[in-house]
Amino acid sequence: MQKSKFVHLITILATLLCFVSCEYDTVEFDEVVIPPDQEVSFSNDIIPIFTSNCTQCHDNGGIAPNLSASKAYNSLIDGNYINTENPGESKLFKKVDSGHGSLSPTEKQLILEWITRGANND
Repeated sequence: MQKSKFVHLITILATLLCFVSCEYDTVEFDEVVIPPDQEVSFSNDIIPIFTSNCTQCHDNGGIAPNLSASKAYNSLIDGNYINTENPGESKLFKKVDSGHGSLSPTEKQLILEWITRGANND
């Protein structure tokens, strides 16, 4: 009976060791690709990101820029948050890429792609 408990204990420890040492796949930001033929729209793609992640603080009377649906575009443009010449250096992108907010890698990539494609108000 002792040998059975020992074998059972070894099996449990081996299983735990496997779980602890196994690597889990995580999506890195660099691995997210927005296909060139996928439309990236300010109103359909970017505003929903702001609404679900940012407007708690960045809304009327809150912290600049105002990212409410009706004011976000002008607030970003007028506040010089967008740099279409060097999208990765845009104040907006640098802020979300630094971990500000809880945006997913896909949401960050959508924002960068929108800026890269000219940051149109569409």
